[in-house]
Amino acid sequence: MSNGSERIKDLLSAPMEAVIIALGVGIAKAQRELDLHAIDLQKEINEDPLLSEYGLQPTFYQIPKAELELNIAIAMEEQSPKTKAPTAVSAVKALAPYQLKQLYLQPVSASYSNQFNYNVQASSKLKVTFMPVPPPAAESAVTPRLTRDDVMKLATPFLKSTGEVPARLAVNFNGQGRMWFVLQYRVEADSTLTRLALVVIDDDTGTVVKHA
Repeated sequence: MSNGSERIKDLLSAPMEAVIIALGVGIAKAQRELDLHAIDLQKEINEDPLLSEYGLQPTFYQIPKAELELNIAIAMEEQSPKTKAPTAVSAVKALAPYQLKQLYLQPVSASYSNQFNYNVQASSKLKVTFMPVPPPAAESAVTPRLTRDDVMKLATPFLKSTGEVPARLAVNFNGQGRMWFVLQYRVEADSTLTRLALVVIDDDTGTVVKHA
């Protein structure tokens, strides 16, 4: 068997968490590409005199739900019986010699079944459903203690002087961490963004915790 085939064979067998993460990241990347495509279309419309005259809008496509079901063979790698349980719970301690170190998955295909004389009927199934959910605390918005004006007064000493070249400011509040982010940036001629300054302010204490 060639080195390329051996490498593919090795890659097909992977820890369960790695398989699930890879599937989730693949879906996220696909959604990101769809969003970027729509944004590029919007930019093209805005910059075209004829298209922008008709007020056209691009179509945004979403992946509201993705279900994946795999036929897999499972391999279990056990810890050494001498390994101590990482918890003080007595029930878990009793099972320490039998704890699994890693769970490996091998997708069952026709080639795998033929090569290892594996009975497909004996395979296990892994079914994973990915669904979009609201960001944490999105349903119960956190009210900041500081106002936008308060934040700007604290951030201004750390912002750069731009002279005659105008700069833009983005002020955002992260409710989860109770942090304000003040971003000073400039839009270049080629539409690229250049960051000039970043100021992070703690909403609870009103202090600048980071500036760059």
